[in-house]
Amino acid sequence: MPGLFVWWHMIEDNWDLIQGDGAHAIEVLNYSNQVNVIEALVHLFMHHNRGPDGSCTHSPGAMILCEFHRTGTLFLLNRPGQFREGEVVVRRGDGTVIHTPPTKEEIGAHLDTFFATLAKEWAERSAQEIAAFCLWMINWVHPFKNGNGRTARAFAYACLSLKLGFVLPGTTTVIDLIMQNREQYQAALKAADLAFEAGNAPNLGPMIDFVDGLLAQQFASVMSAS
Repeated sequence: MPGLFVWWHMIEDNWDLIQGDGAHAIEVLNYSNQVNVIEALVHLFMHHNRGPDGSCTHSPGAMILCEFHRTGTLFLLNRPGQFREGEVVVRRGDGTVIHTPPTKEEIGAHLDTFFATLAKEWAERSAQEIAAFCLWMINWVHPFKNGNGRTARAFAYACLSLKLGFVLPGTTTVIDLIMQNREQYQAALKAADLAFEAGNAPNLGPMIDFVDGLLAQQFASVMSAS
């Protein structure tokens, strides 16, 4: 599983309870806890839902999404693991708005659609396709006040593991590699957004290719370490 003390992909300065170095220290600790929750989920689901091909037959649901958020934002937000009660926008570092998520009243309906689609497509789609869909839609809905990115990455990584049927080996994981390749990640999210906003299905091709490449890097790290 991931190297646990990866400062560069966690730092934010928009928490409710604490800011600065203290917040960053909690972020790192929360990430290590989130890693353990992912592993525990994989062990539980694979014990009860292993299919003939070795993969998990069931997709995770809303409770798991909220638990990943709760674990990732504990002692940082007033309401960890709970959906936002206000409106948010996604900005670049320079303040430019790059995404306006659905309103708070629309969150429930969009998440219902997300989990229904995930369950319907779970058996037929590849691990990379499932993870790409999760990364895009959780970020697009942005159901939490803060911590949506880390929650989407954790949920997508859990889905990768479940679809492949085991806790993925490697010390540098897809979660870490996403943030090492932030520009490509954001470009893939934008490609999906633009197609969806044009009235079509999201264009997940760039995100699928992105996830596939990162998964290959993670597996290659196991070989290079042996």
